[in-house]
Amino acid sequence: MKKTLLITTLLASAMMPVVSQAFGNRDAWVRGNAQGSAEYTILGKGQSQLYLACDSYGDKPEMLIFTDESGRQVSTDSNQRIMVKIDREEAADVSETASHAGAENFVWMWDKLRTGKQVTVSGDGVKSASFTLKGAARILPEYIDSSCVAEFAR
Repeated sequence: MKKTLLITTLLASAMMPVVSQAFGNRDAWVRGNAQGSAEYTILGKGQSQLYLACDSYGDKPEMLIFTDESGRQVSTDSNQRIMVKIDREEAADVSETASHAGAENFVWMWDKLRTGKQVTVSGDGVKSASFTLKGAARILPEYIDSSCVAEFAR
């Protein structure tokens, strides 16, 4: 009887979906490294998250992924528009880095993330969300010292 119960429990738990905790913190920026990428992220309300990644070897272009409160995502490799507004600055389009203008916007955003107080991100098919920039300068290196590479420069 105990053996049958144990086997049933093991089978049932193996069939249940695994719930993973999102990488990040709601109150502070976090840095991590995974599979050759430097990752920087912060969580917001609901499922919202702002995630930046730079390939440590310069083989892949820099990436930004924004997830809204309900879990919908846009990213720099999805051909969808992503806008960032930092403090009282004009919103900038950071959707791509395949062009010089797009790459300049990404560098502008990176530098402002390090010096600003709040970023609001919006995009095609997602609701906007705001994130604190408190402590971002301690986590995000200066852009020139990061391993980020624009798509056009690869």
